[in-house]
Amino acid sequence: MNESEYFHIPLHVDLPHPAERVAISPDGRWLAVGVGWRLFGGNEGGLSVVDGNSGEIVWTRTDLKSCLDLTFTPDAQRLVVSAITQNNDFRVQLLRVSNGEKLWEVPGIGFLAFSPDATLLGVDGLNAPEGGGAPHTFVLAAGSGTLLHKEDFSMAVPAFTADSRLMCTGCPSVVEASTGTLRWTEGVHENVASAAVFTDDDDAVLVASAPSAQIFVFQVEPGPDGSAAVRSVVDAPELFNAEQWIGAISFSPGHGMILLLSGQELALISVTDGSVLHRFPKTRHAMNIAAAFRANDKQLALNIPVPPASPDMSSAGISVIDTRTGATLWSDPGLECTDLALSADGARLAAVGETSLLVYELGLPARSRRDCQAPVSALATSAEAAGIVAAAADNSLIVFRAATGEKMLERVHPGTIGDVVVSPDGHSVATATSDGRCRHFDTLTGDRWIGKHNAPVNAVAFSDDGKRVATASADRTARLFDRTPGANPDDQTALWSHQHPQGVSHVVVGPAAAWLATACLDRKVRILSGSTGDELHSPFEHDGKIRALAVAGTTVVTASDDGSALVIDAVSGQRRFRLEHPGKVTAAAVSSDAALLATAGIGNDCHIWRIDGAQPVLLHRLTTRAIVNDLAFGADGRLAIATEHQVVAVVDPGTGREIERLIHPKAVSHLASGIDRSLLATACADNVARVYEMREE
Repeated sequence: MNESEYFHIPLHVDLPHPAERVAISPDGRWLAVGVGWRLFGGNEGGLSVVDGNSGEIVWTRTDLKSCLDLTFTPDAQRLVVSAITQNNDFRVQLLRVSNGEKLWEVPGIGFLAFSPDATLLGVDGLNAPEGGGAPHTFVLAAGSGTLLHKEDFSMAVPAFTADSRLMCTGCPSVVEASTGTLRWTEGVHENVASAAVFTDDDDAVLVASAPSAQIFVFQVEPGPDGSAAVRSVVDAPELFNAEQWIGAISFSPGHGMILLLSGQELALISVTDGSVLHRFPKTRHAMNIAAAFRANDKQLALNIPVPPASPDMSSAGISVIDTRTGATLWSDPGLECTDLALSADGARLAAVGETSLLVYELGLPARSRRDCQAPVSALATSAEAAGIVAAAADNSLIVFRAATGEKMLERVHPGTIGDVVVSPDGHSVATATSDGRCRHFDTLTGDRWIGKHNAPVNAVAFSDDGKRVATASADRTARLFDRTPGANPDDQTALWSHQHPQGVSHVVVGPAAAWLATACLDRKVRILSGSTGDELHSPFEHDGKIRALAVAGTTVVTASDDGSALVIDAVSGQRRFRLEHPGKVTAAAVSSDAALLATAGIGNDCHIWRIDGAQPVLLHRLTTRAIVNDLAFGADGRLAIATEHQVVAVVDPGTGREIERLIHPKAVSHLASGIDRSLLATACADNVARVYEMREE
């Protein structure tokens, strides 16, 4: 098995017992691994809890020879297990996660679901607290195991409303969750495949029925005659082929799809119109098939190989499917996997088989990629509408389409390319090279020009309207050029040139090129007039070398070796804030609305600030996986953090939590986002430039 850009494996744990059932705690801290379902024969059992960070086995129990289901409480403090003991008794047990202590035990067995407030436990299976053994959907008090009520048996695990007040079953019916008081019931689904789930606003119930081969939407409140009130119904003929098994029909988390297990295959069905979206061959018995949706229903993990593996291991494998296209994003066809579990944030997939636990850290698939055949030293991308990426690989400029990776242009330069930039409309690319030249290429018209300096060009920037190109050079000048070629394209005449005391390392351009900001080796930032190049305000000074310069609107942000970042209003010439960091600040990025700032230094720390108020507010102090190489804001303020680790983290600035991961084979050195922040390009040490979507569709 080869790890890929879609995943890597941070944990591989060998268990002292068969590993056939797995669950992940809601906070991702714990993994529970148990022996599988064995109704007859076999005494080799076991249940273990594993630390999700270190892979250490926290505790192991050997008194359970079979495990039908297991799940954590919403607070991740307790674990409930539906199992057969060594004495062949059916039992539901509540255990303390930290040490395995048994808190209560009641007769019964089934599939498990906690209410969101963790006070109720719904079980679909056999319950025998009074000595009987009839199949029921039953509800226990989670704190004590006390039986609260029973409902008719159906092949669907019960579901709860967000406030835990109501419960729906696959009968279908809606009841008061704690008392069993019936709101309404419709039809008979005993021992017949079905599924039921509340809609997002909890005012209706989605029901998928195998006998009627239909998908219903019922109002939570009964109709005037006390019966179920149908809001809508869709024919779904494929449902009639469902196997008679709990979980044979299941809704995706986003409720847009149904996963169906039939006799010969698995099918994804649209909830909207009942059509079959995709079909996959089934190579296991229904009871041993595991599936998990992630990322807003966009991906589906299955414990079968898709397409199937060779006949000698046709039941072995894990596949992750793109639900939109049905294509296999990646697969591990050699792993004998019997169960899967997905973390609440969709970032980790736990797989068990034989006596092993593997944890896959999952990443967002790249939209496109381009092998640049050499280390990428600079990177830029346009807006999504234009959709191109420019990468500098050694002394070659490579331009490719963001959607497909198709190469549009390649130009070899006499010197090393230190910086590259793409125009907002995606037509033009400009490079800064060590031979003292800025080269401009128009990929649409084929026009080109060269702007000359007397020393290496360190940086280049486009204005937001795409009409101007600014340069910063070691010859102590910053210059502004018109994008349109002049009379002599081999020596494009600058609109103006501004002399600095020392070499100029960085340049950014304000809206419509009204002004420019430069960073000089004299440790000062200057605001220059876009029309004349004259200094508009007194320089802003650092006590150390300036490492980064960023712009959004009228806000300019700096990062310096003196351990600070400056937030400057370029129009008024006022320094709004000086933000301190624990050490050198080597990277800085500002959101497109200039509301958020991210700074990072030479350690494993990244700070997220709110800078649109009268005073700066430190929102989050993040500890990164390794030393930060680069930062970039995407759409909706989400922040991409590239470090010396192969995983680029995408963080929600509101919560400070990772919401996505971009898996790479090696470390990522550079990030680039377009003017609309919808695309993110990465430069990996494997010499490949990749493009990712940076907003929800």
